[in-house]
Amino acid sequence: MDVNQAMNHVDLQSEIVAFAIIAIALLLILYLNRGPLFVRYHEWSIQRCLNKIGVEQIRNLACPDGLEGHYSIDRLALTHDAILVIAYKPYVGNIYCAERIAEWTQVIGQKSFKFENPLFELENQITALTLAFGSITLRGYLFFSHSAVFPKGHPESVLQPDSIPPHFMRDHQQVVKEEVQAAWDHLKWHHSGAGSDDEASVKT
Repeated sequence: MDVNQAMNHVDLQSEIVAFAIIAIALLLILYLNRGPLFVRYHEWSIQRCLNKIGVEQIRNLACPDGLEGHYSIDRLALTHDAILVIAYKPYVGNIYCAERIAEWTQVIGQKSFKFENPLFELENQITALTLAFGSITLRGYLFFSHSAVFPKGHPESVLQPDSIPPHFMRDHQQVVKEEVQAAWDHLKWHHSGAGSDDEASVKT
């Protein structure tokens, strides 16, 4: 092996070592940040799933509550025969619930936590929307990720990524009924007048 070949061989080995060091460093960074990265990926996948519901959506709609305050409606989705009111609940662990009980229970490991039945607030939001915007065909749903488990079942108005009815999804939508479209346009008009750029209605 002459001098040039020897130098080329050394350069190649140096490049391989450099790439190996970079690869190990990247893997170490990913490993050390696996928790936050998993949380971000999980949230991204949930939002991606939610964004596929309906023909069009409105986020963070401000609706008067009738008591000189207002509700911030998490998400409205337009389907062919109704407007869906969807509230995302980022709970994890086992959830024990029933439609009419005052409190639901979240169990994580050996600890349990009580929280107010979120269906009550959802019903209040639907009532407020009806009072504010007139007769609208509304249906309310709570959305939980796969991180929430319901050992004893849940009400029909609770959705998870694998239990969203196919006819809710964007790819299965039919022509929107005229009265539903008219109500949706009214909501959009109100939202565009009262909201900010980051609250604008979005196509899904």
